[in-house]
Amino acid sequence: NIGEYLNLYQIHSATFESGCLTNKEVHEALSTYKKEKGWAIGLSVSGPVQDDILREAMQITTSDGEKLFDSVQCTYNILEQRPGKALLEAHKAGMDIIIKEGMANGRTLRNKKLQEFAAQSGYSADQLALACILAQPFMPRVLSGAVTSEQLESNSVAVAISERLREEE
Repeated sequence: NIGEYLNLYQIHSATFESGCLTNKEVHEALSTYKKEKGWAIGLSVSGPVQDDILREAMQITTSDGEKLFDSVQCTYNILEQRPGKALLEAHKAGMDIIIKEGMANGRTLRNKKLQEFAAQSGYSADQLALACILAQPFMPRVLSGAVTSEQLESNSVAVAISERLREEE
């Protein structure tokens, strides 16, 4: 029984074109799972209008008048910050924020300014890139993409850096 292992059901790559934001049957089915199985309901968003998609999703309610979505997985990094305001709104509305592509598929690691700052600070570029996300006021969880123990160890330093960044605000 998958239900005993599942606590978040997430729509993958929600878009305006997919119809998942307007399909009442989908909303009712998700609402039923939320109610009967206790699952949190989430969605992942991508692309240049992910903030608009998130705001639209935040307006969807169950037949009981409760917000349907509990969680969002969104692209956010030092190169892509457009959804920041929408993510803060979602956080304030009680949604769990999960960040994907925190290192922009490696592009942040090749960013000259980040490399220069990393050299000056004594931290690595991956640590700073992830710390900048973790320090955001929308309190995200971040998918690091680490595939080796060395990457995981390096990425984990971002937590301490983010705490220092929050203190300096």
